[in-house]
Amino acid sequence: MRMLVAIAILAASAAQAARPMKTFHLYVNDGEWETADGEKTYIVGYVRYNEKFEEAPAGAPLPPPTIPAPEIRVRVGDEVHVFLHNAGHHHTAQGSAFTNVTHTIHFHGMDLVQAFDGVPGVPAAGLPERVLAGVSVGDSYEYKFVAENEGTYEYHCHIDSSTHILLGMYGAFIVEGKKPKTIYGHKYDREYTLFFSEMDSAHNEAIRTRGDYDMLKWKTDYFMLNGRIFSDNLKNPLSTIADPKSVIKAKDGETVLLRLLGIAYSHVFAFHPHAYHMKVVGMDGRKLDSPYWKDTIPVASGERYDVLVPVIKKHNTVCLSCGFGNGISIAHDHNLGGMVSTGKYPRGPLTIFAIE
Repeated sequence: MRMLVAIAILAASAAQAARPMKTFHLYVNDGEWETADGEKTYIVGYVRYNEKFEEAPAGAPLPPPTIPAPEIRVRVGDEVHVFLHNAGHHHTAQGSAFTNVTHTIHFHGMDLVQAFDGVPGVPAAGLPERVLAGVSVGDSYEYKFVAENEGTYEYHCHIDSSTHILLGMYGAFIVEGKKPKTIYGHKYDREYTLFFSEMDSAHNEAIRTRGDYDMLKWKTDYFMLNGRIFSDNLKNPLSTIADPKSVIKAKDGETVLLRLLGIAYSHVFAFHPHAYHMKVVGMDGRKLDSPYWKDTIPVASGERYDVLVPVIKKHNTVCLSCGFGNGISIAHDHNLGGMVSTGKYPRGPLTIFAIE
């Protein structure tokens, strides 16, 4: 019996040693975020010291936060280690109750044990007492797990979630399949991550100055795609259509993978491209046994969709407009309240398909 146990332990150790290990260091930082209408808003987010997510040298300056936070990518079977460092809040007003709050990371959609699930206040074997309330300013914590299922996931803070998440503490967590340019066995040529979210700038300013806000007074004034809104000034560098991560470029005949994600207080985004139907092949990090076609997809907070868009060759169809050159078509939130940021239309999560 002892020999069998020893063999099992050795086999498990060998399997663990064979797994690729991916390490990421994320830091909590705060700052300002500017939108295409020229307004600047206080935000808090996760940042990386460099492109490799390496640990920052002592005293090294950190980059400002972005919306969304940096995308994390691993492959199926990777052993993932994510270190959360709470670097503090340097742009809060003196006396704000938010200055010394704690933070966590919840890997939304990943089936993890409590010690690495990022929810504070729930005792778990082996979970340090200091982490039960979240990671304090100046402290750090290591999350570790194996990425078992390919698909699209999110990560976000799970302390006072409405406030911390909507301040900007969210990002995409992507688990790629073993074969490049495939998802759930389906092939694609290009891919884009489209993260829909909303923001109440009055809420953010109240957190910066006081540290509290009556969430029943929440009123969204920005509906965003990858942290941006559309601007009718087509040369505006902060517009969605000036963002290479948001403009969907492809060539005639290619297939595009879109990863659709949502974080919201109450809004449900309805993503609708004008020129194409979308084949839904996965939802919430799982392959669909029976893919289906949609031209409008509702994306609620926490939901993720993996959809394939075949860019059809128009010359193979009845097309009266094919002589008008390269194709540009829009895609937008068809829940039309989301197209009205700061009360003005069409300042919302509008982007374009730009087909060569």
